[in-house]
Amino acid sequence: MRTTRTKNGLILAFSPLESRILQQILRRIVANYQAKPEDLDPKGAAAWYSTRGCERAKMSAEETREWLETLHEYKSANVEHLIQWSRRLAMMKAGKCRLSLKVEGASVLLTALNDHRLLVAAQHDIGQNQMDARMLDALDRLDPVQQRALSEIHFLACIIEEILRFLPGAPGDWMIEG
Repeated sequence: MRTTRTKNGLILAFSPLESRILQQILRRIVANYQAKPEDLDPKGAAAWYSTRGCERAKMSAEETREWLETLHEYKSANVEHLIQWSRRLAMMKAGKCRLSLKVEGASVLLTALNDHRLLVAAQHDIGQNQMDARMLDALDRLDPVQQRALSEIHFLACIIEEILRFLPGAPGDWMIEG
């Protein structure tokens, strides 16, 4: 993946393999964003729709239900962006798949990718220490399904870190095109 900054946004360039992986992930995010909280598996629902804060705030059952509905509406409001980005990634030019984002839209992608990381981690019992590990030997301690999940989590972390480098307030020089 390579990112460049334009006057009004970012251009993310992916290899064909990276693009296919990201397209699959975006489709899964769309499906999960469209699912009602009660239709997600319990571990995934707990990662995205935890009610612990509502309980600590002593919210009523009705207030908690409204909060969950609002949170679900917030997530599902970004489905159209995710679908469009997935379609754009499918259009390959000169062996590269490009995704152009306005700077303001980058937060939608960052949130969706991070949501997916948290969901996958919860579904596969992967803890923060494993998510933060950068050594390949961390993978050796996991079963094959967890290894695949952690690889996906790390792939998304790389994309998130790359995007963050180019957002306003990020340290370092930006490469600016046209």
